[in-house]
Amino acid sequence: MLSNGTQAADFIKVLHPTLRKNNLSHVAIACCEATGWKAQAALTKDIVAAGAEDLVGVFTGHTYSAPITSTQPTTRSKVWQTEASDLVGKWSTAWYTTGADGDGLVWAYHLHDGLTAGNVSAYLWWVATQDRETNGNNNEKLVLVDKGDYEVSKRFWAFAQYSRHIRPGARRVDVASGGAAAAKGLRPTAFVNADGSVVVVAINGNAAAAQLSLAGVKSKSARAFLTDTTHDMAVTPVTVGADGVVTDIALPARAMLTVVILP
Repeated sequence: MLSNGTQAADFIKVLHPTLRKNNLSHVAIACCEATGWKAQAALTKDIVAAGAEDLVGVFTGHTYSAPITSTQPTTRSKVWQTEASDLVGKWSTAWYTTGADGDGLVWAYHLHDGLTAGNVSAYLWWVATQDRETNGNNNEKLVLVDKGDYEVSKRFWAFAQYSRHIRPGARRVDVASGGAAAAKGLRPTAFVNADGSVVVVAINGNAAAAQLSLAGVKSKSARAFLTDTTHDMAVTPVTVGADGVVTDIALPARAMLTVVILP
């Protein structure tokens, strides 16, 4: 599609009332699936300037030509990254090598950037499963399914660390981290689910392990799940102190941890 944002707005102004007129007001308009986040920002800006912002249900963009480094210029609450993938690298199940784009740890950081720098409420991968023959057996897929067998990439587990316990309706909340590790590769995010549970996801890209304690939220029980080179969301020990603070969580080097603090 070669239309610019102003032209897209012209069509949206026709499409939106047409949907309502035909009892399809529950159908949201998503726009505009630009191939890069920067290109989508230009389209979004034009739509807003044309007065069609409130007619768009979800602003959507991809990350092929530009990564997520900022929010979209809209006040709409729903901004989705709707297609991302590694189309170049050969099939890999690695968590960490030397920072290759197919690494699970690399995509953990991409997800973190989308949720924080982009403030997106959805981050979608292209594509779930694929065989060896398609596109030279590249990293386009999360799971290789071929001849009755399958292999799961570590990218899959990077997504699972966020999506398994951060559920629809969750809200991201402020989180502050301190200590030497925070100045380097430690990247935390925190969410509150509709059921009141708090989910903290921490990525440690450092070469040294970190020890975590989560102050500011009290709990009677908590669970933690670890992904690194040798673990796939493995249960890891958590200590809840007498004061309700979750302490003494081991986060290995170049690893990702999800802590679920139950209400």
